Amino acid sequence: METHQHRTDALVVGSGYAGSIAALRLAEAGVATIVLERGRRWQVGADGDTFATQHRPDGRASWLSPKSPLTDQALDIYPGVLESLEGEGLTMIAAAGVGGASLLSNGTMVEPSPELFRRAFGDFLDQQEMHDVWYPQARELIGCSPIPKDVLDSDFYRSSRDFMDQLERAGIPYDLVDLAVDWDAIREEMAGRRTASHIAGLNVFGVNSGAQRSMDVTVLARAEATGHVEVRPLSVVTGIRPQGDGHLVSYDELDERGTLVARHEVHTTHLVLAAGTLGTTRLLLRAKAAGHLPGLDASVGTRVGNSEVITARTGMAPNNPAQGGPCSVIVKDWQDNPHAPVTLLNFPWVDAPSDEGWITTIGASPTEPLGSFRYDAGKDDVVLNWPVEDPRAVRATHAVQHTLDRLNAATPGSKTAFNRIGTTGGNVVGGVPLGLATAADGSVRGARNLYVVDSSLLHGSSGAVPPALTISAVAARVASLLVASVTGA
Repeated sequence: METHQHRTDALVVGSGYAGSIAALRLAEAGVATIVLERGRRWQVGADGDTFATQHRPDGRASWLSPKSPLTDQALDIYPGVLESLEGEGLTMIAAAGVGGASLLSNGTMVEPSPELFRRAFGDFLDQQEMHDVWYPQARELIGCSPIPKDVLDSDFYRSSRDFMDQLERAGIPYDLVDLAVDWDAIREEMAGRRTASHIAGLNVFGVNSGAQRSMDVTVLARAEATGHVEVRPLSVVTGIRPQGDGHLVSYDELDERGTLVARHEVHTTHLVLAAGTLGTTRLLLRAKAAGHLPGLDASVGTRVGNSEVITARTGMAPNNPAQGGPCSVIVKDWQDNPHAPVTLLNFPWVDAPSDEGWITTIGASPTEPLGSFRYDAGKDDVVLNWPVEDPRAVRATHAVQHTLDRLNAATPGSKTAFNRIGTTGGNVVGGVPLGLATAADGSVRGARNLYVVDSSLLHGSSGAVPPALTISAVAARVASLLVASVTGA
């Protein structure tokens, strides 16, 4: 098969939160940029059937695999929205599609407290600078706001209000969380003028109502509108290697069914990796194993973390638990928990019986960066190790249980149905730690004109809160520095 040759000033691999921000900043500086995204474009249509749902999963739910950890049904082979990597102690899931992880789930945007930020990043990032400059910039780029009162007061969000009442009785601090959703679209879902998606908890595989403020229709669309950015979907990067003053990037072009149709090579002066914790670490370790990037720092593949804890409580009065998303209430039990700070976010449980009271949460608690990736030559892929039984990881479940116990004590009849550290993780971060594997501007040590801007820069933690806003803030900071380097400004 013939290999097609291309050239560009800058090339970004990945189009999620970090890749879209990097592409926009390069475009605004007038730098000709190609964005390679392995997944397809998911343009939400009026028929409300762009994405699979938990009720009807199909090939759209899984990246080129007949199985997914989020469903036990056999699926068609298709370039769907989620890849799963079965590791040692943890199955990691990673998004695929123009817009990346912003297409899916809850879009919760949370800045950690100064103490939790410093606990996650140490001296590698200045907390005050991030708070004053980069978190606000990330919020402005994404566009996020808490649930409006009229939406919260509707019957769809009865379980959220029930949760708030319980938290007040237990004396546990909470807030309404910023969400990257279009609340007018949510109102149209409620009125029946759009497909019920977020309000029905059907967002794991994408949001069929168009209510999600995903990067493909916000930040990346702005970048494309400049005329300096070309996005190439269904382009799977297979290798990178230095060449001349930049890098040669090899990628496979797929069709809409995931079949290989062409092979390409792009020479780029400036290569920006934004393929996420899994994708970026995979590319770097593969290049190191092939001898193309032998000078990479030994920290590449290390300082990986997973802090997700899934919980459910039952036994309370009926509260419409299958409806009312995305997550609207954030628990900040950061001061009074004797085990560790705890963050909880409520979300609908789509299979919860309507005549019972449930409250399901996804939680986080600070964990050490205990995980690591290694390259497996036989698989030509990385293997993730997460010591799920390590006491430092298990501590998170004890901390969360303490918060749940306080809630149960304040809520007659309620009990904990389950509380476990996630063995399937969608918020795994780390692998190319900022300040170790890279310099402060994200430039990769041991390589020239190679940058990382994504979740792999985090040191195994986003400060015990969902990582999306922190990833975006770090990307905004790093992108500003790399653009200065690219343009010589």
